[in-house]
Amino acid sequence: MKELPNVEVQMVDYTWKLPFLQQLQLTHNSDIFMSIHGSGLTHLLFLPDWAAVFEIYNCDDSNCYWDLARLRGVKYFTWQKQELLWSDSVGRHPTRPEEEHKKFTNYGFDKTEFIRIVKQMIDYVRRNPKFVAKQRKLRRLQKDKENLKTEL
Repeated sequence: MKELPNVEVQMVDYTWKLPFLQQLQLTHNSDIFMSIHGSGLTHLLFLPDWAAVFEIYNCDDSNCYWDLARLRGVKYFTWQKQELLWSDSVGRHPTRPEEEHKKFTNYGFDKTEFIRIVKQMIDYVRRNPKFVAKQRKLRRLQKDKENLKTEL
């Protein structure tokens, strides 16, 4: 993803080590938010209005974060081509190890398909009228700032 033009990629580990206010700030300043299924995806509530969220794999809980994204008003993406997603082992529930559990499995995925979905998300964000308006406002503010420096 780092090779995509005009895209800044940041990997964030939302744990207790990262103060909650910093988590909110990072999320609110993200146009695209992606994660595998898990409680960290609830941060999508703090995304900007034009954002897109990518639940890389929904672990057979297909409506959970889709519904949250819909209620928040951000665009939801998830993996569609299941044959391009695989697990390297059987996941086990942490408190009931005798139970297989998709939410506790390590997954791999096809990089080409992943990038295709990310490009769709980038296109969605860049075409979103709210994003376009925000970018215009930021450019005007930058231009005003430069003009003020020139006048001084």
